[in-house]
Amino acid sequence: MKNSYTKLAALLILLLLTPFAQAQDKTISHVVIVWLKEPGNEAMRQKFIDASQQLSGLPGVINRHVGVVLPSKRQLVDDTFDVAVTVTLKNRAALKAYLNNPKHKKILHEKIKPLVNRTVIYDFVTP
Repeated sequence: MKNSYTKLAALLILLLLTPFAQAQDKTISHVVIVWLKEPGNEAMRQKFIDASQQLSGLPGVINRHVGVVLPSKRQLVDDTFDVAVTVTLKNRAALKAYLNNPKHKKILHEKIKPLVNRTVIYDFVTP
């Protein structure tokens, strides 16, 4: 009986961890939505864009782009932010390496954060 519970527990753990393990090697999208300290300030937006573009070409990055908000009258669209960045990375390990890269940290802390009032980040796995 005890052996049955052990086998059942092992099976449950395996079932729970399988999606996590599979996600390790799947493409990750890292989306950063930014509200600047001076909303709508074109010079500040351009500073953010210029600083952000310096992060292109880091290891593990498949694609990276930055853009400004597209105003919308549609109720479902949140157009209150100023700038957005989307980074597509090879996998979770690449995301971790990207976030911990010294160049990323330096540009983030020295050039980007002083411009930013609020940030929302979404990370998701491509099935």
